[in-house]
Amino acid sequence: MKKLFLGVIACVCAAACGSSDKELFKEARFATSKGELNQAVELYTRAIKQNPDNFAAYLNRGVLWERLPVKDAKERKKNRQRAEQDYLQVMEINGNNAEAYNNLGALYIDMGRNLDAVDMLSSALMLEPRYFTARMNRAIAFYRLGRTIEALDDFNKAARLRPRNQLLLLNRALAFYDMGQYENAVEDLTYLISLNPADARAYLERARAFIKMGYPAEAYADLEQAVTLKPSYALPYYYMGDLLFRKGETDAALGMLARSKELANQYVPTYELMGDMLAVEDPVSATANYMVALKLDPAHARRYEAKIRLMKNEEGRARVQANRFFPR
Repeated sequence: MKKLFLGVIACVCAAACGSSDKELFKEARFATSKGELNQAVELYTRAIKQNPDNFAAYLNRGVLWERLPVKDAKERKKNRQRAEQDYLQVMEINGNNAEAYNNLGALYIDMGRNLDAVDMLSSALMLEPRYFTARMNRAIAFYRLGRTIEALDDFNKAARLRPRNQLLLLNRALAFYDMGQYENAVEDLTYLISLNPADARAYLERARAFIKMGYPAEAYADLEQAVTLKPSYALPYYYMGDLLFRKGETDAALGMLARSKELANQYVPTYELMGDMLAVEDPVSATANYMVALKLDPAHARRYEAKIRLMKNEEGRARVQANRFFPR
C-alpha cells in the first residue's frame, strides 16, 4: 500500500534525563523545531555520550535518522539501519516503551519487512492497547501482507478511537475494496470527502469502487473531480480512458491515455491498456505499446509476449480486445 500506505512515527519529549545531558536534549529538540536535523542528531549523540541510559535521546535520534534527507538508496538504507539500532537500544534500556516498538514497526513497514512490523506493533499494543498509531500501523502491515481480515479488524478498532481520522478512512476503504466490499469502501470514502473535499485520492478510490459496483457515470464524475483538484494526477486519466473506450468513444479514450502517459511515463498498465484498445484497429501501434510494457516490466514478460504474438492474426487481435473489455 506506505507508502501508499505509510506509518506515522511519534517523537517523545525528554524523560528523566541527567543534569548534563538534559540541556543537550533541549537544544536538540530546539534544533529539530528549526529544521536543523543534522545538528539535532549531533546533539542527541552528545547527550547519549553523557548518559548512555537516556532512552528518550535514542528514540528521538532514531526518528531523525529516518527524516534526514539522503542522496541515494545506499544512504537511506544506512540511516534506516541506524534508526533500527536506536529503537532497539531504547527497548534494551526500557522494555516497556511502546513508542519504540511502534516506531520500529513503522520503520519495518517502510523497509517491506511486514511480518517483523506485525511483531513489533503487537508488542506496542500489548503495552498500550489504546495506542491509535500502533493500531493503524499494524493494520497497514496486515494489509500489505494480504491479511485483509486482520487488517480490517485493526482498522475497525482504530476507528473506535478516532472515527474522523482521514488516514484511517482511506486505508480501511482500500481494505474493503480488496475484500470486495465496495459499498463499505464507498461509505468510508464519502465520509472522507466530507471531511476533506480537496482530497483527490479519495475521489479516485471512490471511482474505482463505483466501477466495480457497475456505476460508470458516478465513477467518471469522481475521476473528473480528481483531476480538477490535482491536474497532474495520472491515474484518473487512465481510468477515464478505460471507461470512455467501453462506451465506444475511442478517440477520447486514447486522448486520456496519452495524457496519462505524459504525466507518468513509467506506468506500465497505461501502455498495456492502450495496446488492448488498439489491438483490432491498429495492431502495429498496439505491439509498440506492448513492447514498452515489456521493457518497463520484464517480470511479466510472458503476458506481453503472448499479446504481441496474438497481434499477428485477426482472431488473436479480437481475442485480446474481447478478453479485456468484454469478458464472458
